[in-house]
Amino acid sequence: MMATTTGWLQKLFKKEEEVSCLACGDCCREFSWHLRASPQDIERWREHGRDDLLARINRLGWIWVDPQTKERLPLCPFLVETGPDTAHCGIHEIKPDVCRAYPSEANFKMCLKGVFLRAAAPITLFGELILEVT
Repeated sequence: MMATTTGWLQKLFKKEEEVSCLACGDCCREFSWHLRASPQDIERWREHGRDDLLARINRLGWIWVDPQTKERLPLCPFLVETGPDTAHCGIHEIKPDVCRAYPSEANFKMCLKGVFLRAAAPITLFGELILEVT
């Protein structure tokens, strides 16, 4: 069963060409409303005097919240729309760890458009190698 599942996943997620992020902003739009700041994020933002970022964390650690009401925002306030199908991170150099790590093995390094992004490490499932980095 595991070999069959692994083979199926390899075929499903194997692409001829791996590419970098398309910078379309879709992943940020879809996922930014339910992210948490890591302790390292908070420490890094304090060290850099980024009170604007710290003000956007609520007491439960959820980020991007309204600084006044602490209610979670539906979209990251730092996503900068640069065109009809393009966007970039306005805080790229200091963005949260969860954003830095995306896309992760949890989604097989695929973006929302289904583009297989270059893996930084081999992808495994239940301890079995699914995709080797070349």
